[in-house]
Amino acid sequence: MLGKKMLFVSMALTLALAACTPGTATPATAAPATSTTAAVATTAAPSATVAPSATVAAPTATVEPTMAPPPDYLDDRSSAVQVLASYFNALNRHEYGRAYGYWDEGVALPTFADFMVGYANTAEVSFVTGPQGGEGAAGTLYYTVAATLHATLTDGTPQTFVGCYTLRQLQPANQGVPPFRPMGIYTATVAAAAAGADTAALMAAACPAPAVVVTPAPTPAPSDISNAQFIDNRSTPADVLRSLFNAINRHEYLRAYSYWKDGSSVGTFADFEAGYANTATIDELVVGDAPPDPGAGQINYLAPVTVRSTTTGGAAQTAVGCVYIHISNPGIQTDPPFIEMGIKAGRFDLVANDADTAALMTTACSTPPL
Repeated sequence: MLGKKMLFVSMALTLALAACTPGTATPATAAPATSTTAAVATTAAPSATVAPSATVAAPTATVEPTMAPPPDYLDDRSSAVQVLASYFNALNRHEYGRAYGYWDEGVALPTFADFMVGYANTAEVSFVTGPQGGEGAAGTLYYTVAATLHATLTDGTPQTFVGCYTLRQLQPANQGVPPFRPMGIYTATVAAAAAGADTAALMAAACPAPAVVVTPAPTPAPSDISNAQFIDNRSTPADVLRSLFNAINRHEYLRAYSYWKDGSSVGTFADFEAGYANTATIDELVVGDAPPDPGAGQINYLAPVTVRSTTTGGAAQTAVGCVYIHISNPGIQTDPPFIEMGIKAGRFDLVANDADTAALMTTACSTPPL
């Protein structure tokens, strides 16, 4: 079991990137966790039996956004590497409330004000991953990710750091009482690397050696919402919907419920879970164009959707509808907790299985499900 020893490391006095970064006790290891490149929306399931990624680049820095469409905005907790990519994406976009939220709830962080001030001199960060590992104990999954960080200060000074991040995930299928707790950064140990240092060699020694080294698994197709992979992604409206129905396919109903926003039309968790008692699988999800409609610091989306499913009795069903998805502008969410993109309302109608769903979707959002 991983310890929770906390220590604060400083990469350099001129870089506050690590001034607010907790250290880590050495974890036990099992097989590595899955990863993908930073801008990819789909990853494999968070088990301890799949492969690591070789390299990941965080998205480049931008000014505070007025809206959050792809590809600039990344809010993905599907794997350990994607959490880190999302974390650095938030820092690069100066969305510090969102960055703060990627740390696990059990971590004794500095105050948010100190955390934010700590990045005042950091202009941009990208990272490359090295060896990864993981362990599972008593319903909790831990992942280790060795990483090289390439930082640029606001005065243009480049700096390089190498270290190890540990991330924690409470087993999604075991979580049965709201709120759902997603994967988060648990501990980190990062140190400055000398100019010209062999960062690959440093990364090889940064984390405990994984028990199993495997080849990275192929990236699943974007349309794949099967239970063979784990999707917990709120980067776009389509990603939110893919995550919702992937959670249903994996019987992770509390996670599915978490994609609905507080105060939405979804009802109680008990009723929500009971509503899927006769659903065997969600076989196909088609999401139409959902352009952002920003205004007064709020970003709204109306997404036309087709869902094909199979009941526990073996009957095929097709539904067409409209889903209202919302996020408060990430750039102006300045106080924790950060409120992610989520569903506020939805309306679906059963249609014939051979219906022209593409045509039906063109008018599905003519009357918003508000």
